[in-house]
Amino acid sequence: MRLTLVRGGGVGGLVTSTQVSSDALPPDDADVLAEKTRQAGALAHPEPASAGARHPDELLYAMTVEDQGREWTLKFREGTLPEEVRNLIAWIDSRPEREDTIE
Repeated sequence: MRLTLVRGGGVGGLVTSTQVSSDALPPDDADVLAEKTRQAGALAHPEPASAGARHPDELLYAMTVEDQGREWTLKFREGTLPEEVRNLIAWIDSRPEREDTIE
């Protein structure tokens, strides 16, 4: 499994990408990645929350999951980010194995 999180927008308009792959993680942590991704609903291909009112300085998130030859992307606004997705993002951001880029 590989998860790529692209964040953009906000006041500065900066776009960053963070990627973590189960291949780069110890086996137990690869299981944690899969479980947190499942808890976030990313493996069930959920429909994103309705757009609603957008704030000009709000961050936008695109989370792409690649697993078993399939790939899909979920999109969120900061204001509609589910708690489980926030937990997954925090876990990914804490991993030393992650790869960060500024686009």
